[in-house]
Formats: sequence, structure tokens, C-alpha cells
Amino acid sequence: MADFRRWLIALAVLALMAGAASAQVGVASGTASGALQCTAEAAGTPELRPEGYTELTGDILITCTGGPMMAVGAQIPTTNIVVFITPSVPVTSRMLQTNGASEAILIIDEAGSNISTGATGGFGPQSPQSLCSASDEQSAGQVNCNLVVGTDASGGYLVAKPGPGNTTSVSGVAQNVFQGTINANGTQGVNTITFYDVPVLPPATSGVSRIFRITNIRVPVPGGTSPYVNAFISTNPNQTLPLTITTLPIATIGPGMQAGVKLYKNNPFQQCNSQSVALSANLIYTEGFATSFKTRVVPGGTLNGIPGNAGGNVQYAAEGTNTGGTGGFNQNVPGGLYGGFAANTESGLIFPPLTGKNGGSVLYTAGLADYGTRLKAVFYNIPAGLTLYVSTTSGAVGGTASTNTIPGVIGGTSTLPYAVLVATNSGEATADASPFVPIAGSGPGPDGLSYIAITANSAGAATAVWEVTNSNPAAVDALSFSVYIGYSPTAPTTTFPYGTPLTLTGLPPYAPTDVQMSYAPEPSQGAFSAANFSYGQNPIPRFAVIKTQEGPYVNINLCQTTLLYPFVTGASGFDTGLAVANTSWDPWGTRHQQGSCTLYGYGVSVGASGNTAAQPVIQGCDLIANPQQGSNCFPVVQTGQVASVQASGIYANLNFMGYVIAVCNFQYAHGYAALTDLGLRNVWHGYLALEIAPLPAGAVPGTVVGSPRSGAASIEELVH
Repeated sequence: MADFRRWLIALAVLALMAGAASAQVGVASGTASGALQCTAEAAGTPELRPEGYTELTGDILITCTGGPMMAVGAQIPTTNIVVFITPSVPVTSRMLQTNGASEAILIIDEAGSNISTGATGGFGPQSPQSLCSASDEQSAGQVNCNLVVGTDASGGYLVAKPGPGNTTSVSGVAQNVFQGTINANGTQGVNTITFYDVPVLPPATSGVSRIFRITNIRVPVPGGTSPYVNAFISTNPNQTLPLTITTLPIATIGPGMQAGVKLYKNNPFQQCNSQSVALSANLIYTEGFATSFKTRVVPGGTLNGIPGNAGGNVQYAAEGTNTGGTGGFNQNVPGGLYGGFAANTESGLIFPPLTGKNGGSVLYTAGLADYGTRLKAVFYNIPAGLTLYVSTTSGAVGGTASTNTIPGVIGGTSTLPYAVLVATNSGEATADASPFVPIAGSGPGPDGLSYIAITANSAGAATAVWEVTNSNPAAVDALSFSVYIGYSPTAPTTTFPYGTPLTLTGLPPYAPTDVQMSYAPEPSQGAFSAANFSYGQNPIPRFAVIKTQEGPYVNINLCQTTLLYPFVTGASGFDTGLAVANTSWDPWGTRHQQGSCTLYGYGVSVGASGNTAAQPVIQGCDLIANPQQGSNCFPVVQTGQVASVQASGIYANLNFMGYVIAVCNFQYAHGYAALTDLGLRNVWHGYLALEIAPLPAGAVPGTVVGSPRSGAASIEELVH
């Protein structure tokens, strides 16, 4: 399969070279090839993420042949090219000006690809990219970017050259890059991009074609129902650039990302046993398709003269303020494949001469995304007293120090999937020139990864965001991040050599300690509106949460013991003594604990007026106000001691007869009951209380759980 993919990449490179080679300048004395004919086609139909608001579609290629041989000095005719996106969705290519001028661009003859054409002096594919921005065009026609027919240095090739009134040409280079305007004049619709006054020099001679490439079109996918994104292209005047094919698919919608939580083998934790950076779970994010996780730019190159990390990805460089200049990027070749990484980048064709602020203070560059794919985890219900940690990088699921590896160059050409922790929300409303600074951690942790504590807010929630720096464009990647927990041990004392007894009412019992997993940024915490797609100050990329993906990141069981007293009575001249022993003080170093028990009575009140099952819950004396031991509460059982109550005391005047379940807030509780007639005259009977096993993490009382005896049994069955 890998060899097959390499062949596909190689064939695509050949196709690109063949197309660029034919996009030559016309031969001045060549043979005419007939009437001008133009055809639109999709350069590719990439898969788009259903969660993405700013997904890059495939490029559109308009290829023209034939046409009249124009005279040297004649003004080159122009046309307006309009692209309509269907189904109708707002184009989310970044606006660089408030009038809709955007990062979407049209390039003539693959300028900047440097394919040899035979012409001398740098024309066609060998021409430098020269911008005609939206502000260079005037409503009365193309004036500032006026082009005329000329010849190359040899005189043998017809080429475009700046004409009279062309005031924006740089170094005499004809403009060959044109800026698209979204919803031009506010009348064409938010699903349209218009390229004004595009010059069309007919290729005229046989064997020569003219290519117009439209790139950097972004669309929102969430909420759509069609599996395809199509483009309809029109021209005006259409005789200047007549199209025989006008509608074409430019993208398909792929499956969504899958995310889930894998609890580590030491879950659930016992609340009374202290932990220090204990591995609790792995958060696993899996691509919906092979190019879902994208780096900011393709590996290699520099950004404004600042090299990438050891020749790696410029997203990982200490990026300076983007001045818009002309150099630095290597992601500026029309149709470039960049070693197969082209589809694996959030950025499109990066064009530094075209920048804008769209009314704000942030300077944006056409085609350049703000960051690579970001993955977010929001942790809810973090228990008080618990320290939550996350790994600062990705690693293998359940990995160890020997299996968790990093790419040779972070952000380089390694296809080992990798992501690093970044500041929460740092990219959710930021400039493309902002520094990319991974968060350093401590460690290594138990699985060899570095880690950092994340702080819960007042609602008990915390967020972690990781950015993709390396990915494999030819495979479905899975990225795993580790979650660790810790709670501080208690200090030993002379009285308690194994630590001060823990009072277990300080931490809450197991709650929905869920983590929600998604791409980032998304509207719930990102600095943008889900309904406002087109303003340039919104981040690229940005996402919707189309499906809640979550799971528990930790299970912490209370250190409790549940005891069943099968028969208890205080009626008809009888009484029952209920005793609980706390055996957490022993010769083996068991952690000392203390706590009370809550008694749940189930039965009847015996009397002449009939029986009733309503019984009060007898709480622990440390859980109520104004406790009266043995009367309205159960005493606190100190480590190594025994406490008891009488049924006649806690169920006074109720004539209770039934059974009692005692839930004790410490481990290693053991129960004993003694049943007598009043005065111990004729009857005495004693028995040990039955111990009810705790529910497995996430189990619901009364449900079937695993049993070594029968394969499946209820908790009640296991007790008996």
C-alpha cells in the first residue's frame, strides 16, 4: 500500500510538470490552433473534515487553447471570473480587507513554478509571482494592472508586459496573481469569489496552452448534507474566456474524527491511598481519514528568513512579526506537492506580498494558517484536593519510556504522528505571526512522557490543547495523550507511624469526572462566533463540535466498607446491638483511617395499627449537627477501635424489625450483631455482618457484573 501511494505521488508530480510545461508563452511565429477554447477542471478533490469551518478545497484549473494571434503592443483583453460554491455556503477564505478582498488568488501560467518554457527573460512559469490586488483594480476597468502584448528577450515569444498606466508593476513584471473578492459589492452572495479584470492572452499557437489556477478557497462543512462541494464558474465577458465545462466537484466530505478515553489499568483509585503523578488514562484522537491531522505548513523552508527547527517545520520556529515581505516561504509553488505533504497542511498557497488587517491590528498573510491542527480536552468535575496533570506531548497508547518516542526533528519530514502542548486558547484569536512555543513540562512521568499540572477554574474544569507538528499523509494517525493524577500523602507521626488518619469526607465521591474531546478552536471557548464565518479576524483553522466525544478520565472510589446486617430488631421485647470494628491499624503497615457509618434500615414498624416500611437514615456523628452518639448518629470509629449502637436507641419507639445496610467511610470495617431479649433472660444470638463488595467503576446498582463463580451476577448475589 505504501508503494502504491508513492506511485500516486510520483504520477501527480508528472501531471503537474506536464501541465506547467504546456502553460507556455505563445510563439510569435507559430501555427494557429483555431478558436479560443477553455475548459475548467478540478486539480484535486480533497477530503474535508466535517467539523471544519475553514476547509481548503481543491484548486480550480482553467485551461485555454487557440484564439487569435495578437499584435505586439495590443492591449490584452480582460474578463471577470466568478466562482460560485454549491451547495451554497459562505466562503471562509480569510478576508484581508473589510470590502471582501480575500486570500483567495488566481495565478496565470503557474507563475513561480520555474518550469522551463524556452522563453528568455523569465516569463510564464518562470516568471516571478506579481500581484494585482483588489485595491489595484478600478470599477471602470483594469487601469493600474493594464497589460499589453510584448515579446521576450529573443523576440520569438509573445508575452504579457505592463502597459500604459500600469502603476503597480514591480520591476517591469506583468501582474500574474489576482486577488479574489468575497461577495463583491455585497450583491453577489457570500458563496461567491470574484476575480476582476483577469487578462487573457490567447495562446494561439499549436501545442501551447494558458492556465489559470484558482487556489486558497475555504468553505465551512458543519451542518451540510451533501457529500460533495462543487464549484460553478462563470466569466464576463464570456467571449474573452469561453468555458465549455462550468461545474465541477472540488472536494468531498470525509468521516469525522474519533476520540475516546482509555482508562489505565490502575483505575479505579482508592481515595485513601495517596498518589503522585499516577497514570490515570490515555486520551486517544484518531483521524477520520489520512489527512485529518495537519501541520501548520509543509516541512522545511523558512518564515521571513527565520529557519525552521533544524530544517523542519516553520510552525515550530520562533516566528517574528510578519512584515508581509517577499521571502521566506517554500509553500508558494502553484500545485506544489512538497514530497507528498501538500494535503497535510492547514495552510494553502502562501503568498507573502498579499497581506491585510481587515480593520484590526493583526497582520495576516494570504494562505497562511494561524497554526496546525489543534486537539482539545476539557476536563470537568475535577475533585477538590486532586492535582490533574497532562502529558506535554503525544505518546503510544499505554506506552512506556521505551515505547514513547519523538520524531528526529519536531516539525520535520518524519511521518511519526506527534503533537505538543500549547497555551490554552493561545491560537484561538491570534495572528499568524504569533510565536509557536510548546509548553515545557516536568518528568518524565511513569510512561516516560513529560507532564504539567493544569489548574481547574472555579467550576472545577480545566482545558488542555495540543498542536500537531508531525503527521503521516499516507496513513490514518492516532495521537494519544496521557492523563495523570496526584493527591498528597499525609505525614507520619509518633502516634500514627503510617500517616495521620484520613477523614474521607474531604473529597467528593465519584462524580461524572468526564473529559470532552474535540478539535480546537471551537465556538464554546474560541474567540469567534459559529454564525460569523467570513471576517478575517476569525482564526484559521476553526471547528465545530458535531458530536460529543467524552469519557471518564479518572475513577476515584471512596475508601468505604459496606456491611449487611440481615436481621435487626428493637421490637416486641427484643433489642439488637450493632458493632463495627476498624481494623486499619495492624502489623502490616495499613494506612490508618477513621470515619463513621451511615445506617440504612429496611423493614417494618411492628404495631397494632399495622406495619410501615418508612425508616429514618442514621448518619455518622461527624456528618450532622448536634450529634448524640447512639441516639441520632453512629459514632466515629477510630483506627484500631470498635464502636456500637443499639437498635432500641437509634430506632426508639419505632418497634423496628428488618435488616440494616451500614456504609462506613473507611476501609477494613467488620461488623458484628448481638440479638437478645430485654434483660438477657432467655435469648442471645450473635452473627458476623456480611460484607458487600463495592460497585465496579461506572456500574449501576442492581446491574449484572462479572463473577468468578457464575460468569455474571448482581452485587446482591455476590454478597450471599
